[in-house]
Amino acid sequence: MAVTALLAMVGLLTSVGLIAPTPASATTVPGGVAGVESLYAQDLVARINAERAARNSPGTPVPQVQVNGSLQAYAQAWAAHMAATGAVADPPLPPCNTSGGGAQVCIFAANSGDTGYGYWPGDGSDGMNNAYMSSAGHRENELGAAYTSVGVGVTCSGNQAWTVEVFGYAYGDYPSASARQAAQNNLQGHPVPANPQVAGVQTGNPVYCPGQTVGPGHLITNTGGQFSYPYSVPAVPGEPSANTVSPVVGMAAVPNGSGYWVVRSNGAVTAHGSAVNYGSMAGKPLTAPITHVVATPDAKGYWLVASDGGIFAFGDAAFFGSMGGRRLNAPVVGLAPTPDGRGYWLVASDGGIFAFGDARFKGSMGASRLNAPIVGMANDVSTGGYWLVAADGGVFAFSAPFKGSTGNRHLNQPVNGMAGAGNGGGYWFVASDGGIFSFGQARYFGSTGAIRLNAPIVGMANDVSTGGYWLVAADGGVFAFNAPFYGAG
Repeated sequence: MAVTALLAMVGLLTSVGLIAPTPASATTVPGGVAGVESLYAQDLVARINAERAARNSPGTPVPQVQVNGSLQAYAQAWAAHMAATGAVADPPLPPCNTSGGGAQVCIFAANSGDTGYGYWPGDGSDGMNNAYMSSAGHRENELGAAYTSVGVGVTCSGNQAWTVEVFGYAYGDYPSASARQAAQNNLQGHPVPANPQVAGVQTGNPVYCPGQTVGPGHLITNTGGQFSYPYSVPAVPGEPSANTVSPVVGMAAVPNGSGYWVVRSNGAVTAHGSAVNYGSMAGKPLTAPITHVVATPDAKGYWLVASDGGIFAFGDAAFFGSMGGRRLNAPVVGLAPTPDGRGYWLVASDGGIFAFGDARFKGSMGASRLNAPIVGMANDVSTGGYWLVAADGGVFAFSAPFKGSTGNRHLNQPVNGMAGAGNGGGYWFVASDGGIFSFGQARYFGSTGAIRLNAPIVGMANDVSTGGYWLVAADGGVFAFNAPFYGAG
């Protein structure tokens, strides 16, 4: 692995990682090689910002760098040039002048390098950034507090990744940029700092170019992409992980409407607004994918449920039992807590109900023939009962009032989730196109049914404080209706 840096000594760095005991499996990356290159570049930006965040403090501000389009294009063009020539070399720095006005973004530093031939882990994007961070000059460029903009170019060629990083800031930002850099040099040293703090450990799932060796026995991947480590890795805020590619499967809301959680199939949880991240299953081995997340009544914890009925409790959510390790006739698709949070029900796609803690079995559809599989459930806080909803919008009420359904109507897209109104007087359910169906005291505030979506809607949550709701798509997009927007997942 070779790297060079402008304003730094050119060095040769070789990174040899551990050979994995089991074969690697890559995530599918759309767009072929170009998609892998884009994912690789995003991964490097995330690692850079994770390192910068580790040094940021009120007394020494180290701002996160934002990708700038012109810097990105320049870096990508030089990465392609290096791949074509087969040699690592720093790009020339374009002149910076006032022709573009004070807002012109100027390039002041650059890193260039190429990976080795795929020792796994340690020679993908993780090893690339580790090599940069292990060299004083490259580290100086990645961590410089003056910089606010970045462009990262990646070209996959010859079974390697050729990478370029360029750093800069707006021409008119010179006084404040200089002040930030002086404060950093004074408190953190020059070059700053002495050693890597994040990239020097195995964190974040690395990206490999097509054709690199990524596993035991010199296993070759033809497609490239993001590969999971063969062991659990520590979570580092800001670094890339499987969150970026595992689909979102559901969301849960803070009861007062001040925030929400979004969960992915690998068990990764992101918190938004006032919601607190109490933990996740990201990076941990799962026997089945996560299908749903449900908050405790006081919003100080949550449960994750997997399709095999496994339950994972975080915060003040208590574990009352699960179906993990037991034979099921159909996969588990949802969970609903009792009003006091001291129990919960699980529902399978055949309508089978499993009750734990103080949850009482009120009935099920497990022995009945269904026109469509069950896709979700919600509890009725006023009666202690629950509703089940099927993919055709059929609703089955157990010790809860039936408020209506779409079981006898033609739907454009199947239903895949439901939420109960906070007062127990009604419910909504949502289709994969974002169509909303409201019943009882649940009010309709809008939908995405007429909007072209990048990914299907996979879940919803209600805002008890406003009576509104949020929808979440498989790509993490969040749509708020009469509810505050706190960011995408």
